[in-house]
Amino acid sequence: MRRLAMNEIGDDEANEDDSDSTTDNAAPAEGRKRPESALTGNVTKRERLAVVMDSLTDSLKSASEEDSHKYEYRSQRLAFDKEQAELKRQHDAVEADKRRNMSMSWKRNVDKQTKKEKSECLNSFALCS
Repeated sequence: MRRLAMNEIGDDEANEDDSDSTTDNAAPAEGRKRPESALTGNVTKRERLAVVMDSLTDSLKSASEEDSHKYEYRSQRLAFDKEQAELKRQHDAVEADKRRNMSMSWKRNVDKQTKKEKSECLNSFALCS
């Protein structure tokens, strides 16, 4: 099923490429950029996973009534997995913020400590001279 979803993406991209080639031949634009060139980019793993998950759930939903009983558990499981992945992503983001804040507070404490030590050292040096 994953291959099917990825092939559908590939077919869509191939269709877009075909339409781009016809418009490129019609308009001579030597110094001009195509407007689509700014929109092209790499597809992330998260986007690919979302496409696969959506295509799987869509294919399971579109199954006939006889087969829907068979695939009902799977569709529920996919929905649950999707929800859990989102919760895990949110939890990881919160934990990263906590670590970042902890690191920043630790750095501030170290800076305060070093300033305090420097001032004590300068005060003791001034007293000795």
